[in-house]
Amino acid sequence: MAQALQASMEFHGDEMHASSRVATLGRYRRYSDLRKEIQSAALKNVSASSFLAHAKRIGLSDGSVVFADDLSGMALVYDLALYTAQPGRTRAIERCARKRLKASQPEEAVVLQGLLASRFSIFGVVGRREPAGVLLEDLMRGGTIPLVDEGLEQSARVGDVLAMRVAPIEDFVITCGAVVPMGGGLFEAIVEFLTDAVEAERAALAGHRRFAVALYELAIELGLTRSVIYR
Repeated sequence: MAQALQASMEFHGDEMHASSRVATLGRYRRYSDLRKEIQSAALKNVSASSFLAHAKRIGLSDGSVVFADDLSGMALVYDLALYTAQPGRTRAIERCARKRLKASQPEEAVVLQGLLASRFSIFGVVGRREPAGVLLEDLMRGGTIPLVDEGLEQSARVGDVLAMRVAPIEDFVITCGAVVPMGGGLFEAIVEFLTDAVEAERAALAGHRRFAVALYELAIELGLTRSVIYR
């Protein structure tokens, strides 16, 4: 009887886990699709001159043409064009949200708010997150966050270091698109270079609009994005 009860509990436990995973991935896929649709709409409002200026900042343009011939390089330009702006100017994602929020459906509003609250940082993979995703440590600001991303769940390993922008969506975060894989030693060297080895400056550096630019420029120079496959 005891063995039968234990087997029944294990079966129902696995069944509940599977159901929870399906529900979480279902939400993630809807939010991910909305994120892509919103970002595509926001990019349409970025002028050609502004887009070229962002590409030039990371060495992918001379100001008149874009040099990038692959999606991994363009993803970095898209990220800067959407989520960064000169002081006193609004970001493209903010202009898009201003137009869409009032008429948006609940799930779209959740994604819009998440994208507005997104943050760029360098994250270390701590382990798997149940029922889906991975647990990340913010190596710049401290603390851990749960990320749901089917591609990274399959490819990321404990100890991997990734630079990316993430958006909070309910009880987890999703990526905003661009991902730069970094080795642990390289991460330390880059942060030491950008902060002059002052540990206390890491959190402030992560929040600075130029941090992503500096890191993306180094990523292009070092070829860090060549192994990234976008789906």
